[in-house]
Amino acid sequence: MDSKIKNFKEVGKIFEIGERTFYPIIQISMVEMDNAFSESISPVAFVIVEPSKKYILPLTEDELDSEEIIELVFSE
Repeated sequence: MDSKIKNFKEVGKIFEIGERTFYPIIQISMVEMDNAFSESISPVAFVIVEPSKKYILPLTEDELDSEEIIELVFSE
């Protein structure tokens, strides 16, 4: 039985509230097997941009690679 596992992060739908811009970061996990497929999507953080600062708001207790998150948001 062959199986493939993929885990990656993506930026969700960006939205604004007042002068703040929110970039939701989601973790996508996929498992493919011969006759089955499973996918889960979990929120992991928000990157918040205000006129004078930028910061990451984690949504889990898991450790985040802040450089990876920043690159994901601002390399688009």
